[in-house]
Amino acid sequence: MVRAWVKVSLSQYEKLRKLREGTKRSLSEIIREAVSKFVRKKDFPYSVAISYLSKGTRDRYESVSAYFLRSEWAFLEEIAKNTAKCKTELIRQALDEYLGKYP
Repeated sequence: MVRAWVKVSLSQYEKLRKLREGTKRSLSEIIREAVSKFVRKKDFPYSVAISYLSKGTRDRYESVSAYFLRSEWAFLEEIAKNTAKCKTELIRQALDEYLGKYP
């Protein structure tokens, strides 16, 4: 397992907390499931945009610790390299897709 600190948006964090309370699963488990489904997709759009958090936006994100399987972390690193996006941005994208099916 790989442990990583991830910055998720406050809205994602609130949805994760509600889902955690409703399902009695840990945040790490929910995030790991979202990333697992994400890395198994077949196509990822290529992007050359640089990903970073702008000054003044840090208070709009929450740091969360999550554990990932080494194989899925390696997939995530490969996707990051191929799409020129950072892993944290890909994790936030995976969470958006995963949390989109929950109100």
